[in-house]
Amino acid sequence: MTQSRPTGRPNPAAKNAPPTSRRSARQQRLANREANRALARAGTSGSSGGGLGTLMLWTAIAVVIGAVVIGGAYLLTSKSSNATALGSPIAPHVVTPTNIPVNGRTLGSADAKVTIDAWEDFRCTACFDFTMDVEPKLVDNYIKTGKAKLVYHDLIVIDNGSVTESRDAANAALCANDQGKFWPFHDWLFTNQSPREAPGAFTLDRLVEIGASAGLDKTAFEPCVRNGTHLAEVAAEQGAAPSDASGTPAVYVNGKIVTNATYDNVAAAIDAVLNPASPSPSASAAASATAAPTATATPTVAPTASPS
Repeated sequence: MTQSRPTGRPNPAAKNAPPTSRRSARQQRLANREANRALARAGTSGSSGGGLGTLMLWTAIAVVIGAVVIGGAYLLTSKSSNATALGSPIAPHVVTPTNIPVNGRTLGSADAKVTIDAWEDFRCTACFDFTMDVEPKLVDNYIKTGKAKLVYHDLIVIDNGSVTESRDAANAALCANDQGKFWPFHDWLFTNQSPREAPGAFTLDRLVEIGASAGLDKTAFEPCVRNGTHLAEVAAEQGAAPSDASGTPAVYVNGKIVTNATYDNVAAAIDAVLNPASPSPSASAAASATAAPTATATPTVAPTASPS
């Protein structure tokens, strides 16, 4: 997931792009920006003539080359460090409240007027941003109050070739759901994802370890994870994804996609459902113009006095 937070990770059905690093992309953008500034400075100085302009031009070219080299070196280092040993799973610092009604992967009152459907990949870093930055505000302002409910869906976009960790994490979350603990495990998964979307964070062994840390019953959870008990459900959900879900997170409010699912954008979509716009003044005026005319009172004429 690359970001514009959070439209995020492209769906491979639309474009099969390799995983990208939020940090490396940011570094490359900064390096390119500095290189462009250096070229601009060199071009301005060179227009006045003299050796100093030429020197600055060559300096700018060196900066551009350095930016490319640094960006490439970081990507290579990231790839080579994918197998770095992981420590113990980290406990979530953003936790889904336990005092809200839950029905499987649905968080909130079943009677809520608004349904927020979130299609996500547990390895997706833009989904991490949505979970940590947007979701808690939605919970506080709409879900706790019974105005909206949130439904989680799996949209696998990061798995590549033999790497199936997004799929396996989705299966593990459904295994946690068997124990009524989807949302706590959801919190643990996003907290322990790779910040580079690199493989290794959600191997089967690691998922079992995260489940144990999350307090799941290992005797039921481990065989469910290792045997892929819910993989068919995960696969079926991919076919049920909306056709305009071009990346993750893909967020919908009452079936309508929210472009760039920031809190403000999602909240605006919810508010539009909860508080439909009142008729415009022009519409009210038109209605008045077509109303039936009111009856006009007939003036009463006083009788004239008869001549005596």
